Amino acid sequence: MSASEIMVVAIGAALVGRWANNKSTPLGPKQVIEAVFAVLFVAFLDQGKTEPIAKGFAWLFLAAVLLSPYSPLNALNKAENSTAKPKVVTV
Repeated sequence: MSASEIMVVAIGAALVGRWANNKSTPLGPKQVIEAVFAVLFVAFLDQGKTEPIAKGFAWLFLAAVLLSPYSPLNALNKAENSTAKPKVVTV
């Protein structure tokens, strides 16, 4: 998997995570330009001797997205915890 593919997955996970946590997805021109620049920068580095650096950046970005408060993993955890509450029966 190339570094630019990892970056695209990370940006997609960030968008899905904000949606899953009921937060607005800031898709203004500034955010789109930043995302495109990040992917292009990593894609530029993803060749030759700088390939390991590009992959490191991409994996760090993906890890930051997945560990953020608005990640899809946190939304899944919240959904599981809200439905898994034990029912208390009193007699």
